[in-house]
Amino acid sequence: MNAHDSRFEAGIKRDQLLALHDYAARFFRTQIPRSWVPGYLAGRGIDLNVQRRWHVGYAPAGRDTLTHHLRAAGFNDSLIVAGGLARQSQRGVLTDTFRDRAMIPIRSPNGTIIAFIGRAPGHARVDTPKYMNSPATAIYRKGDVLLGLPGARPALENGAVPVIAEGPLDVMAIAFADRHRYAPVAPCGTALTSRQVSSLSQACDLRSTGVLVAFDGDDAGRRAAINAYHLLSRLTDRIATANLPAGSDPAQILRDHGPAALAELLTRSRLPLADLVIDAEIDKWSRWLSFAEGQIGALRASAPVIAAMPPRDVGRQVARLAQRLSLDHATVTEAVTDALTQLVSGECPHRSRAATRPCTLDFPDGAQDLTAAVVPKAVPAPEARPRAAGTDRAGLGAGRVLR
Repeated sequence: MNAHDSRFEAGIKRDQLLALHDYAARFFRTQIPRSWVPGYLAGRGIDLNVQRRWHVGYAPAGRDTLTHHLRAAGFNDSLIVAGGLARQSQRGVLTDTFRDRAMIPIRSPNGTIIAFIGRAPGHARVDTPKYMNSPATAIYRKGDVLLGLPGARPALENGAVPVIAEGPLDVMAIAFADRHRYAPVAPCGTALTSRQVSSLSQACDLRSTGVLVAFDGDDAGRRAAINAYHLLSRLTDRIATANLPAGSDPAQILRDHGPAALAELLTRSRLPLADLVIDAEIDKWSRWLSFAEGQIGALRASAPVIAAMPPRDVGRQVARLAQRLSLDHATVTEAVTDALTQLVSGECPHRSRAATRPCTLDFPDGAQDLTAAVVPKAVPAPEARPRAAGTDRAGLGAGRVLR
C-alpha cells in the first residue's frame, strides 16, 4: 500500500468516526425526555433552552443499548470501539462506555462532534466518577480541545472576555448568565494545557481581551488556576481570577442565586491571578512566618516567581510581598531584581516549584523594563512585628537580603 492509499484510508476512518459520533449524539438526544436529565439540569438553574442549545442528551442505563442502535445503523464493532463508545471484553462482548449519564458533546474547532462528557446522576453511588470523558481516539485527545470554544467564537469575535471554567455545567452557567459579555470554555477533564491555550489565542486576541479564570473555590481549583497563570502569562498580561466563595463554583452560584448574581460576581469580584500565585508561595511558609528565617524563606521562594511575571504584575506583587512578610520594600525589590538577573543568566537557583516555564525571559519587554518595574516606590514599610525570641534580623536593613 502506498502513502497515498494510507492517507485515503485514514481519511475514510476519520469520516466514519465523525459519522459515528453524530449518530450517537442524535440517539442520546432522543433519550432525554424520559430521563432524569432535564429535571436535574433545571434544578441547577440551566433551563430547557440552554439544554437544547448545548445538545445535551442522555445515555441509557442499559449495558449495551447504544451499541445495539449503532450496529442497527450499520456501524461495525471495531469502529464503535475505536470511537470510544464501547469497550470490548476478553470474550469479545461490547459494553457501552457511557451508561445512565447526562451527555454533553465535545466539538472540534470546526464544530463537529468528536467526543462526549458524561455526567453521573445526583443519586449515583459515592464511588461513581462524577464526570467521564471519552477515551483518546483518532479524532480526539482531551488535552487538545476546549469545551465550548466553537460556540464561544461569535462572542469572542465581538470582543467578549474569554472565561476559563472547570467543568461543562460551569460553562453552561456562565453562558446563561451573560453570553454576550463572556465567552466561557473549559478543559475537557484535565488541567489546562499549552495546546488548549494556543487554541484560545487563535480564536481571539488575548492581549486585547484579557482572560478571566473562574475555577472552583477549593484547593484543587486554586492549583489549577496557578497552572493556568503560568501558561496564559506568556500570551497576555491581563489575567484575572473570579473571587468565588470557598467551596463554590459558577454552576452552584447560578443554582443558588440566579444568572444576574453570577454575572455580577464575574464582573465585580475579580482579582489579578498573580495575587493567587504569590499567595500560594507564601502560604507554604505560613507555619514559620512569625520567624525571620521563615520570612526570608518565603521571600526567596517568591522572588523568582515575581521576576518571571509580566512587567504589569511585578510592582503590585513586590508591594504585596513586602506587606505580607513585614519586610521593607527595598529588601523585596532587591530580591526580585537578583532573581531576574539569575533568570536572564539561566542560573535559576531558586526556581519555584509551582513554576512550569523554563529559565528564559518569556515576556516581550525584556529585562530593562522589568527591572524598571521593581524600582522601589513610595510605599511605606509596614511596622515591624514583635520578633520571636532568639531570632536575628541583622542583615535585613538597608535593603540587604540574607544569603
